[in-house]
Amino acid sequence: MINKIETFGKDHWSLFAYIGTRVSDYKGKLDLAHLRIKNPALQQNMLGTMMWKPEYGTRLKGYWNQDGSKNTSLLLLDHDDFDCLDDLEEAGLIKSFGTGLNPAYQLTKLGAKIHSELLLHKQAGKNFSDFSADLQEKRQ
Repeated sequence: MINKIETFGKDHWSLFAYIGTRVSDYKGKLDLAHLRIKNPALQQNMLGTMMWKPEYGTRLKGYWNQDGSKNTSLLLLDHDDFDCLDDLEEAGLIKSFGTGLNPAYQLTKLGAKIHSELLLHKQAGKNFSDFSADLQEKRQ
């Protein structure tokens, strides 16, 4: 589990944006076919899902360098979207109310504030990998 929101990169923030969409349009229910899943039992329950490979792991903030190169030490090989969901919940951004096969989430009050900030970041043409949440002022 990643317990520092400052280390969240593209995979955490794109998943968080996806959750916001699912909250608005699908009562918070996630579609497993849209997730990076390492658990073979869950993969077998879904048609068309790619089998897990370590290179599908979670990329933390700083994985991509300005010159286009990658800092591969910031790739968590055994960390999938379920792990990212745990991280987002631990950070206080989302709250689970579903099950393993039927995951569902809601945004917390803090999560709604950060989600709004993330949307503005993307609307400005920026990337998920460049997003940073300023929690100091948001927790008040």
